[in-house]
Amino acid sequence: MGCECQVLVLGGSAGLVEQGERYTRTLEDRWTRFRADSELSRFNARTGNWVSISPELSVLLWRGLAGFRMSGGLFNPFLGSQIRGVGYDRDFAELDPATVDDESHPGERSALMPLAIPHPLEFRRNRRIARLNPGLEFDSGGIGKGLGAAMIVEHLIRAGAAGAMASLGGDVAVGGSWPDEGWRIGIEDPTGRTDQPMNVVLREGSICTSGILKRRWRESSGTVSHHILDPATGKSLAGSNVVAASAIARQGWRAEVFTKMAIIGGSQVADQIVRRNSGVALLVWDRTGSVSTVQ
Repeated sequence: MGCECQVLVLGGSAGLVEQGERYTRTLEDRWTRFRADSELSRFNARTGNWVSISPELSVLLWRGLAGFRMSGGLFNPFLGSQIRGVGYDRDFAELDPATVDDESHPGERSALMPLAIPHPLEFRRNRRIARLNPGLEFDSGGIGKGLGAAMIVEHLIRAGAAGAMASLGGDVAVGGSWPDEGWRIGIEDPTGRTDQPMNVVLREGSICTSGILKRRWRESSGTVSHHILDPATGKSLAGSNVVAASAIARQGWRAEVFTKMAIIGGSQVADQIVRRNSGVALLVWDRTGSVSTVQ
C-alpha cells in the first residue's frame, strides 16, 4: 500500500497477527492502482462493461460511491486519470519529492463546483457485478487505508481476536477489547510543529489523517503537485484555508471522506461535518500551523 502497516492483536489464538498480515496483502492485491495485474486496475481497464468483482473490491467501490454521494462530490474517487495526469502514476517512493518550500505561494482557490458525474458507477451487489462509466477510473488512494484498517480489525475479531488495532500509513481502526484505558494513538503534526503534541484514546472506531503538505512531488515540467485533487479542476488543490485534517468516526471510510471534505471545502465545511454527524470530531490545521478542534 506504499506505507508502513501495523497490526496488533489482543487475545485469541496464535497466528492471528500473521493472518492479519495476509489479509492486508489481499486488500493490496485487490485495491492497488500501481500494479496492472491488481483487480482494481483490471476493473478500471474494462470501463463501460459489467465486471464480476470480489467481495473486497465490492466493498471498496460501494463505500467510495457512498462517500462521493454523501459529500456532494467534494470527495471524488473517480479521478484516477486526473491523479495520474498530475504525475502520481506510481508508488510515492518512486516520485521526485518536493516540499512546501518549493511552492512560491498557495495559489488562488478555484470555484467550488465539483465535476458533474451524475452516475459514475452502477452496481448489482446481489450478483457482485459492477460497471464503471466510460472515461472514469476509480482511485483507491483517498479511502482505501481507512477502510482497509477497519476491515482488517473486523476480520481479526471474526477470526477470534478479543481486540485488534490496525494502522495503514497512520490511518487507524480499533475494535473489540482494548488495553488499559484504551488504544493510545499519537497524531503527528502535519505541519512539522513539535510544541503541540496530540494523542487520542480510542476504544472503538477510526481516526484518519489527510493533508497537502507531505505527499508532494515535482512533475517533469517542474510543477509541484500533491495528492488531494480539487474536484472542480482535477488538479492539485490550491488556496484552501485548511491544509490538513484528522477525523475521528465510528467507520474508517467515513473518517477518510470527512478529512478530504474538510481540506477541500475548508473550515466552513469542517464545521458542517461535525454539526451534521453525531460522534464525529475533527482536528484541522491552517497554513500557519495552528490547529483547531471541531466537535
